[in-house]
Amino acid sequence: MLRWVLLFSLFFFTSLAFSQTRLKGRVFENQTHISLADILVENLTNKQSLLTDSKGSFSIPAKVGDMLRFKSFAYQTDTLVIINMREKEFFLEPKKNELSQVNINTTETSNFKTYYDPQLHGQTAVYHRDRKGNLDGGLTLRFWYWKKDEHKKAKLKQKLKDFDTMDKIAIIFTPKNLSRYVPLTGTDMDNFIALYTPNVKEYTRNNFDLIAYLNTCYKKYSALPQDKRKPDSLKIN
Repeated sequence: MLRWVLLFSLFFFTSLAFSQTRLKGRVFENQTHISLADILVENLTNKQSLLTDSKGSFSIPAKVGDMLRFKSFAYQTDTLVIINMREKEFFLEPKKNELSQVNINTTETSNFKTYYDPQLHGQTAVYHRDRKGNLDGGLTLRFWYWKKDEHKKAKLKQKLKDFDTMDKIAIIFTPKNLSRYVPLTGTDMDNFIALYTPNVKEYTRNNFDLIAYLNTCYKKYSALPQDKRKPDSLKIN
């Protein structure tokens, strides 16, 4: 009898310890390596789920052989099978053509109040940021227009998409983030950002690679004479 009690106890505590195993990791954007908060992490095997924290970190109950899924409105869904319990880093690809789901099909002005832009989390306005990613006191508005002409609708969609891309570029091209890739600080970093922050057209090229772009720009910046490293000041007439 004692033998069976010991075997049952061993089985119980082994199962308990096994069930409490957790997989830890962090989630990043693939191209920029920026940590991603509020990514839904789902264990499809044991039905556990959670959101990543402000640093992109998570700790979810799991074991070898379980399948995880990573989901977000702005990034492509990805899945993987756990092959070991070592802490891991996961990289998600941004979704393409997010605004293709926007349909302009009414002339009701009330739509301005109910229009939902998935990249703005339902907001019609966000606080504007400067090149360093800091709030500068302004607002970026997303206006809802109603036009019958399809060409004008297409231009509006592209304009909204460009606004969102500009916001994304401003967040990426900050001293704190770029310090991971280029050995510049202080005024040199500010000048580098002012000179080499890409425009929307350049940033959205199919073959744009952030690391390669920064390496090329850093070489150009290093080759400039000191008096050429400061961008031209705005002139007030």
